[in-house]
Amino acid sequence: MRLFVPPTRSSPGAARVARTRPTNECAQCGEAIFMPEWSEWLNPACARHLWQCEACGYSFETTVRFAAA
Repeated sequence: MRLFVPPTRSSPGAARVARTRPTNECAQCGEAIFMPEWSEWLNPACARHLWQCEACGYSFETTVRFAAA
């Protein structure tokens, strides 16, 4: 019989799971932020996201630019 042991931060399984779920880290406290609070398309090739940390309240923006197809 094999028991399931959930991956820990130091196990290879945890690293694989972390790579499948994109996150941003809070610049103030390091907590993972999974979804932006707000997003807007600036044009067909550019989007802006507002992020806010639930742990400490720190907010920041990111801009994503997509390559032309």
